[in-house]
Amino acid sequence: MSRGADMKHFPGAADLWLFAAFVLSRVAYYFAGVRFDSSPVRGYWQYIDPVLMQHRLLESLYYLHMQPPGFNLAVGIVVKLFPSSYTVVLQAIYLLMGVLIAYSLLHLMRLFHVPEGLSAALAILFIVNPGCVLYENLAIYEYPILLLLLVAAIALFRFCQAPCARRSVEFFAVILALVMIRNQFHLIYVLVLAGAMIAAYPRARRAVWIGSLPVIALILALYIKNWVLFHAFTASTWAGMATGVTTTFQLTPDEADRLIRAGVVTPLAKIPPFSGLDSYSAYVEIPPRTGIPVLDQAETSTGHPNFNNLAYLKLHDLYLKNSEAIWRHYPIAYARSVLIAWFAYFLPTSDMHSFDDARLRIHTFERFYNVVFFGQFRQASSRKDLRTLRASGGALALPLYTGTFLIVVLPALVLWALAQLALSRFRIRWKREERAVLAFMLFTILFATAVSNSLSTFENNRYRFVLDGYYTVLAGTAITSAFLRRCNPC
Repeated sequence: MSRGADMKHFPGAADLWLFAAFVLSRVAYYFAGVRFDSSPVRGYWQYIDPVLMQHRLLESLYYLHMQPPGFNLAVGIVVKLFPSSYTVVLQAIYLLMGVLIAYSLLHLMRLFHVPEGLSAALAILFIVNPGCVLYENLAIYEYPILLLLLVAAIALFRFCQAPCARRSVEFFAVILALVMIRNQFHLIYVLVLAGAMIAAYPRARRAVWIGSLPVIALILALYIKNWVLFHAFTASTWAGMATGVTTTFQLTPDEADRLIRAGVVTPLAKIPPFSGLDSYSAYVEIPPRTGIPVLDQAETSTGHPNFNNLAYLKLHDLYLKNSEAIWRHYPIAYARSVLIAWFAYFLPTSDMHSFDDARLRIHTFERFYNVVFFGQFRQASSRKDLRTLRASGGALALPLYTGTFLIVVLPALVLWALAQLALSRFRIRWKREERAVLAFMLFTILFATAVSNSLSTFENNRYRFVLDGYYTVLAGTAITSAFLRRCNPC
């Protein structure tokens, strides 16, 4: 029996239910007090100065080394064109992305023959999730990355159904957008995808090359530009200081003092990474002015540190040396970081400091959703409370503060997908394009999770959020698979 052959549904019903749920939920959240927050444009590290967006956008993007340029380009165009009303424009764009996310999720599950009722239910649960709505109302790059990942899976599905150059270009164009927004999607990620597609579809080798080579060339151009200008073959120079968050920042004051006295690390270990330049006056000199504001500013016009200042390049090297020493001589500090990262990875998506004010307005519904669907049975007012609980001997109770259901379900979905791809006895009758897209989603989940949980510590549920669309699709296909196996045990 073909998959989903006897699953009757009413065409269009799922679309209408999803649209109604989207509109009603957004109206309800609005009346509850949730508003679009554009303050990241003025105050988050990832952004260049909004004044530079208005007056020196292209120059600033060319000399941007702390981040890939894609997201600053997109937001910068909006700020440049609508300097006094960019909040309204960004809100409209993010709301549109919310609609596209909802229907991309529904469409992707349809491609896997998930029944309409189940597809609609899962998509509705996803879009009414407080975390989803809060990211829709925050001017940061999680929402566009989530949308791009869903579109990438759909584009790959189209290519695998009928391989051709045009569909290969469509897929790799989406992958390029991902790379240009977040460094997590590395050149290695793109090379693996291109190689896997050539191996899986050798007759479409030319089409894959047509789609992938220009993208690889553009990524290499960005890496080479940063190498020539800043001696860093990468899309983002943050990695060095970011390692400090996972190593020296995890040391207790006594441990830091002891390791400094022993000469294992330098006194820089006692300065929290991503501090203002005035904290580092003993370690680096301010480079001569270049006349390029995005490289010269110690602070932006809005008063937050400019991590694109050239002085931070030297600090990244110093932090990386300390991190290497910790990895070799005191790895327990890094082990703490990894444990915290995995704890944070399974937190509900709304459990973020950035959302503290908005969460107060929807506290009752958020708690209900997080208990019922994530299994967060206890909630701490801050991450500091969790550290205090652990220090006081309450470590065994900590899982109750994260998503206990997610701890079980997400690894189970990954193992189920691996079994479908690797173990013939567990497979259902997958079409070739279904297996290819399933492998792509699984690879992306594993790659992005490995990068984020090894190189970051506190906001790992934010990094997981962009993968939750794939986890939702896996849940739909796994439930459908279980239903079909029960109906057709032979």
